[in-house]
Amino acid sequence: MVDDNEINKLISSLSQKTENCYQNRKMCCSESILYTFNQGLHCGLPDEKAIRLGSGMCGGMGAGGGCGALNAAIMVVGMLLTSGPGGKPKKKIRAAAAELREKFKKRFQYEKCQDLTESQKGNRQARLRHCQQITRTSAELAARIILQNRPELVYSSDQEFLKNHDSRITGLLKKILPF
Repeated sequence: MVDDNEINKLISSLSQKTENCYQNRKMCCSESILYTFNQGLHCGLPDEKAIRLGSGMCGGMGAGGGCGALNAAIMVVGMLLTSGPGGKPKKKIRAAAAELREKFKKRFQYEKCQDLTESQKGNRQARLRHCQQITRTSAELAARIILQNRPELVYSSDQEFLKNHDSRITGLLKKILPF
């Protein structure tokens, strides 16, 4: 049996690392979530591929559509609940995705990027702060659902990666220099 404190600590680490990638590595919401969960919970994708998978979801699918953070969170739920010895049937994964979506809507009321950021229109800094909060919350919701279903992931998580937070300067250098 996995200790609830360990689960909560990992949920916190995943959401903080995701937020750090968004804020200091200048990744968009979906890139931050996919990169962090891929590395932190060993999904097995090369870093660059995980980031590129999220690139098309930035800014509401590039056009103010569905929230990239929500969609990336649903993607990591699917990746982590289908893989490994604890993999779940598709019916349970769809139910987990629906649960995440409902919790997101309860928290933020909307699912579309354009609607989520309407109140920050014209204020880039306020929008970035709001999206940072949405990104962190989406990561937290996904982590909670994943670990409810796969608590054993606590033991295989990459704690070194999750604890390493980049400063703004380091994040900028990582953004412009090749991996």
